[in-house]
This record gives sequence, C-alpha cells and structure tokens, in this order.
Amino acid sequence: MSKLKVGMVGFDITPRFHPKFGAWGTTPSMTELDMPLLARCIAFEQDDRRLIWFGSDLCGDSVPGTNVLRDEVGAALGMPREQIVWSTSQTHSSGSLPGSNLPGGSAITERGQFDPEFCRAERQRLLNSYINAAEAAIERMQPATVWTGRGFCDTMSYNTRFPMPNGGVKFSRHHSEGLQSGKFFDPTISLLRFDDTDGKPMGAIFNFCSHPATMINDKIISPDWVGTAREYVEEAIGGVPAMFVQGFCGDVNCHHIFGTPEQAKKNGTRLGRAAAEAMGNLVQVRAEPFGFKWRTIELNCRPMYTRAEIEKALEDRRTFIEELRHDPAATWFCGINLPEHFSVEDKIALVGVHNQYLEEGLRILNAGETARSSLELTLGVIRIGDVAIALTPGENFTATGLKLRLRSPFAHTLICGDTNGLFGYIGDDPEIDRGGYETDSYWKMLYIDGFRLALAKGTVEKILKASAGLLTELQSISATPDSMPNKSGES
Repeated sequence: MSKLKVGMVGFDITPRFHPKFGAWGTTPSMTELDMPLLARCIAFEQDDRRLIWFGSDLCGDSVPGTNVLRDEVGAALGMPREQIVWSTSQTHSSGSLPGSNLPGGSAITERGQFDPEFCRAERQRLLNSYINAAEAAIERMQPATVWTGRGFCDTMSYNTRFPMPNGGVKFSRHHSEGLQSGKFFDPTISLLRFDDTDGKPMGAIFNFCSHPATMINDKIISPDWVGTAREYVEEAIGGVPAMFVQGFCGDVNCHHIFGTPEQAKKNGTRLGRAAAEAMGNLVQVRAEPFGFKWRTIELNCRPMYTRAEIEKALEDRRTFIEELRHDPAATWFCGINLPEHFSVEDKIALVGVHNQYLEEGLRILNAGETARSSLELTLGVIRIGDVAIALTPGENFTATGLKLRLRSPFAHTLICGDTNGLFGYIGDDPEIDRGGYETDSYWKMLYIDGFRLALAKGTVEKILKASAGLLTELQSISATPDSMPNKSGES
C-alpha cells in the first residue's frame, strides 16, 4: 500500500460585472464587490484511487445543475463524476451562476441570462478556473501526514426555527430571540490539516454549521463571514490554502441576517479566531487507507395535493395579498412569516413564487399526470485513515449532523452538507409536523428542480441509516489496495 498523496491550491472565482446586468451578467442588483469569491481544490491519491474535492464561495446550484458542472470538469480531467466532489459555502451574496436557474441567495432576486454571450463567457471562465485548479492540485500531489481535531464556537449561530404555542414554527431572524428557544445548534468546528513529510503545512479543511447569510438580496458580492474566517485559519497555517466546507445548517443561521459587510466580518472573526486557536492543538492520525463510496437512496414524498387543497392554498395567498393593501406591515401567511423589512412588492413576489407552483399542481391534476412520489438523494463518504467525512447534498437540519457523528464508527467525522448540489431542506419528523418555511413552503418553488412534493416522514432516519452504513463499510475494510473501492467509488 502506497502513502496518501495530497495536493491543494486556492483560486479566485470572483465574477465580472456586466455594465447593465450585474455579477456574472445574471444578477442586475449585484454591482459591488466587498471581498473576492474564492475556491479551494484538494486532490487525493492512493494507489489507483484519486478524488478531486472543490470548496467554493458560492450559493450553489441544484443537484442536476451541479452534476453538469461535475461532468464537465471530470471530462476535462479524464475522470468520472464520482471522483469530483463539489461543495459550496451557501453564501447568499454570490449572485446567480451563469447557466443556473437558482437565485444565488434570495428567491425574489431578479436574475436571468440577459446577455447570452457575456454569460456564456463567464460560465466558461468559471469552468476553466476549476479545471486549471484541479490540474495544478494533481501536479502538486505529494506524500502527506494528516492532523485532525475540533474547535468550538457558540457565539455566532442560533437555531432559526422558533416553536410557536399553536404547534407551528416561526422563522426567527434575530440571534437574541433565537437563542431563547433553547433549540440545538452545533458549535463544533471540525479541522483537518495536511502536512508534507518535512512537517510543513500544505493545506487544511475547516468545517462548521451555519448559513453565511449576513447579507441577503443585496447589491454586494461577498463570501460573507467565510472569507474573514478563512483568513484567520490560513494565517494560522502559514498562508497555505484552507477550504471551508459547510455543515448541516438547514435550521441554523449566523448572528446577523440581512446585515452589513462589517457584521459579516465580525461573524467571521468570531469563528476564525476559534478555528485558528484550535488549529494549533491538532493530533496526528493515520493517513491511510484512503477510499470513498457513494450510495443513492429513494426518499418518499408526501401525497399529491387534492384539487381542493390547491384551490384553498391559492385562495389563502390571494387573501394575504389583499391584506397587504390595507396593512403593508403584514408578514404572516399560510404558517410562515416573511421578513419585516420586505416591501409590499417583495412580499407579493415571494407569494407569487408559491402561486406558480400551485398553478402547476393544478395543471398536473387537470392533465391527469402523476407527480413524483419519491426523490433520489446520493450520499457519499470519504475515509482518510482514521478520519471520516460524510457528504450529502442539500440542507439537513443540524441535529441530524450530531446524530450522524454519534453513529459514525470513526473517532473523527466531518459532517458536510451542501455538497454535490442544493437538494433542499431536510427536517426530521417533529419538524415536519411543525411546518414552516423549511419543511413546507420551501418545497413550493419550481425553480429548484421542477414540481416536487415535500419529503415525507422517515426521511432523516433513511439518511442516517444509509450514511452510517457507508461509514461502517469503509471502516471495516482492511488497508490493502485490493480491498479498497475502485476509481468509481464502489467496491
């Protein structure tokens, strides 16, 4: 068995600004730059097993859209999709990617491909930066030692789902209010550092659970708090690249929402200082064996709406729009609360997103078509000696991450969401009962992946069982090359 080889590079993915249509040429409101958007690429190789992992300051794309990006990068490198891992930070200040149908931070942000030639050029420029970075990381690969540990930061996050007396839930947008609920948020900073054989750092991963959403629906391009936190971590390891990977943050937000660049930097300072301090207390662990596995599971959806349910939902939303004419400060409709600072136009625009979905539901019923009764979700795990990494698309709730860490047979397990696409919010059974934005109204948006019914109860347990099973499979194999997964990730 050969030694694990690691190569790591950092690169800039900041969009160009179109003179009329903003960042990437897709997001007219975004016309200013606070901090550059950056990405990191790590190449791993042991014997015949190679994996390329990107971590980027992007809100991200849908799973189908992300698969297209992975396929194109993989084709340029002569590698299948399964060997390309695509993680995004979920910064809400990245703008909408050219070629994507996602808004890059807010459902009511104006977006589009207004200048097709400019957008095509931006997309190709972005793809080329990933391909070039991967080639450079592969070229730099060398034997590495692995160091791991944890930090702790409980001052910048809170659980947004504030339980209501009627059994529902309020989306809490204020840190002090959210803390009063006593609901769980994960303060763990998971750390992984790679040194060369002379003991010099080559790069690192830091993993934390919180939306980078200080700035939403703004005019400013920014990595949000991730950028400042990364600066602290990179300074602590001698200036080599550090890659941020998002945790299970579906119900966790940062200290300020709809805030300022200054507040984003304060959030980043809180986390960055804690991560940098912990980086000095890591312990060396085994670097081999290295392997990875993927498994696709089927998640059941809730039943298709009846015609009466859809018509009632449309009527309730029309009633709310009428209410806004008499009370522009109204925020509650159909069990969710809109941001207080939204204008009447913003509120109507968001309700309009729901109406499009509901009208599509009526069309499906009228046409006698059948909506999807289940959705596929591809889970992944990586083993680096004594360290495990669990990967899932979408935004699982933070308690799911804790449960998965506890079920893992590894002493050190990184819990990574928003990887290989934005699948959607995934709550457990009690949170499905509460309803609210994440487990109900979010799923009434066509632009994510067409008409999708919300996930049914039992979803989280399926994810935990499958992910823990993959971890156990990787943990139980021997350290001989013949027993490890092949290049496709399957044994």
